[in-house]
Parts: sequence; structure tokens; C-alpha cells
Amino acid sequence: MPRFKAYNYDQNAMVVINYQDQLQPDTFEHAVHYLIEHKLDLSVFHPQYRNDVTGRLAYDPAFR
Repeated sequence: MPRFKAYNYDQNAMVVINYQDQLQPDTFEHAVHYLIEHKLDLSVFHPQYRNDVTGRLAYDPAFR
């Protein structure tokens, strides 16, 4: 039997939020974002994705 993502029919509204625009310079959140994006090597997570040839595309774990 196939597995599907559950729908939420009780959802009141869909609001699109651009989190990049929410980061204010000189805040803790901005500093953490900078460290993750520019200083950490996140390639350690790549081997668990074995979809080079076949399989569904995965979301990049570093991509917000």
C-alpha cells in the first residue's frame, strides 16, 4: 500500500514567508545563519542520499 503525505484541511491560511528577509543584520540569528552557510562543511550529510542515478530528488539539507 503506498504511503502519502497527510493533508491538513483545517489550515486557515497559507502565508508565504521569506526567512532570508526576516534576518536582521547584527543579530544572533544572522550570525548563526552566516556560520552555517559560510563556515561549516555540511558535506558530511551527503553520503546518506543515494539518489545519484535513480530515485527522487532530495532537499539539500543546507538549503533553508
